[in-house]
Amino acid sequence: MTYEIKTSKGLYGWRAESTVTLGETPEGKRVLELTTSKYGKGLSASVSVFIYKDCSSSGFSSKTTEMFGDFYKNGISTTPCNRVTEKAVIEVHKHALQHMDDLVTEAKTFYADREAETL
Repeated sequence: MTYEIKTSKGLYGWRAESTVTLGETPEGKRVLELTTSKYGKGLSASVSVFIYKDCSSSGFSSKTTEMFGDFYKNGISTTPCNRVTEKAVIEVHKHALQHMDDLVTEAKTFYADREAETL
């Protein structure tokens, strides 16, 4: 599957992200986000899941996550790097995207198991 890559530059340098909607919850959409950015002396990707709430009546949206309760994984495609450029971030992010289908499956299994425990 192909995934869209969005890049941005912020306070901590270049960052790339790709998202996949895992499903709907009563609170909003459950979204998996793969993010690549500076990590120590190089670049690394991490994946986290959050609930995306669109408050269109007020014009705002929010991402919420449960600390130590939602799916999270870091250290994906860790690569040493001297200069964190947009090109370098995209290259590492593309390498991390090769694992995206497995990460989506792992996250869906995580939430299916969690729901089974509450029944």
